[in-house]
Amino acid sequence: MTFKPDKSGINSLAGFAYQIKVFAYYAFDLEDDMQVEFETIEDVNFKMSVPEQIDKHSHKFVCKVTGGNKAIQVKHRSISKAVARQMLLNWILLEGSSHKVDKYILFTDKSYQNNDDFFDEDAKILHKIVAESDKKSNATISQVKNLYSSDESFKKIFSKIKKKFEFINLEDIDEKIDFKASVYFRKASNLIIYNQRLNEFLQHITYNILRAIEKKEPYILTYKEFINIVEDISNRFTFEITAPSYTDFKKVNNINLEDCKISTSREFMQLKSCELPDHLLKQNLLYGMYYHHIAMKYMENNRVNKIDEIEETTFEAFQNVKFKLKKMRTDTPYNRLEETKKYPNSYAQNDQIKYGASIHLTKENIGEKQISWEDNENA
Repeated sequence: MTFKPDKSGINSLAGFAYQIKVFAYYAFDLEDDMQVEFETIEDVNFKMSVPEQIDKHSHKFVCKVTGGNKAIQVKHRSISKAVARQMLLNWILLEGSSHKVDKYILFTDKSYQNNDDFFDEDAKILHKIVAESDKKSNATISQVKNLYSSDESFKKIFSKIKKKFEFINLEDIDEKIDFKASVYFRKASNLIIYNQRLNEFLQHITYNILRAIEKKEPYILTYKEFINIVEDISNRFTFEITAPSYTDFKKVNNINLEDCKISTSREFMQLKSCELPDHLLKQNLLYGMYYHHIAMKYMENNRVNKIDEIEETTFEAFQNVKFKLKKMRTDTPYNRLEETKKYPNSYAQNDQIKYGASIHLTKENIGEKQISWEDNENA
């Protein structure tokens, strides 16, 4: 028998990643008084954030939204009859709730070849399946059974949802997001900087969603917050400046001190000579990784001179620190590290870049700018 690995986890992650992309896809449609939500009444929900203000803003919307919700079910898979039926039952409960839903949207990837045939099943047949169900009382089908016991009431709500249904079978969502983002992040101005901005936006949205999930909360992005994120990213990625969010970078880059590649590296051994506890070892190694990440982005922009300026300033700071500590008879590895990090560096956009440059220069094969917290002859 040939072993077939269980791919359910991978498929689940792919579906989750696609759901985040759908969230981003709708984020670029936000206007004043709108918000897009992750895992509230649906996988993704697009709504007015202040419904009572619709009348005074109605001239802006041109039927794009009528004051309620666009409940978006995201499916990154081939949809079976059973899955489609469960989706319809969920929507029946939602339609009967206090939430005003203007659109029920099924959003799928075209590669799965799903068809727009989800209401082909007769309402009477579906109601018979619901009525004959013996599932537990908290099951969706049982809740529908209790709320819509008669054929007529079931048929009526089934028909309401059918009228509000929209099927989106999208080909290449990345391309569509790219098109929507092009004006916000000024694609026509500089393609490399545009790509850096868009990637930073997608990463930031992903981190915010993951943080909300950890707290068992939905993630809601308002138009104002969206514009603030776009503005912040645009200011942090220009021809002169490259400054990815350190907080976001830290969330997805965990340092494993038991990893042989890390524990045998020169930068690790140099930090060990400073007698740092593990959490500070990890922190300083992360600074180095963050700086390397930024240096790669400067290279993408053909800004090697920026890297040279940061590293030259860092190395000169280290030389001054080393001389001063020797004169004061306080020359220790830890003092070299801390005093070098304190030195100003106007070429670095934030402290983490400045710190990271000093850690980066303790690596092997750096050349004449190599830094040592502990001199090689004493190591």
